[in-house]
Amino acid sequence: MLIKGSLLLVFTIILLNNMKIECGIIQCYSCSDCGDSILTNENIIQTTKDEDQCIKTIIKTGINSEGQKTINRGASSQCRPYSSELISIDCCQSDFCNK
Repeated sequence: MLIKGSLLLVFTIILLNNMKIECGIIQCYSCSDCGDSILTNENIIQTTKDEDQCIKTIIKTGINSEGQKTINRGASSQCRPYSSELISIDCCQSDFCNK
């Protein structure tokens, strides 16, 4: 009986450890200067580490708030949210959250 309990405990630990690893990987859109275009399967990457996040940067290049924007999407392990009148950096940690 003790051996069955020990095997069950070891199996549970291994299962939970694998679930943690799987949960740490997320899918992000990845593109450069892609605007608000329709994103496709070719624009998808997977993060490789638990601390990786999806990132979306928006740089306004026009004269006013309605001007042109450069939008980039990807993944980063050192994403820091930032917002100003001309630059926006958004970080998120769920699948396809950087749309």
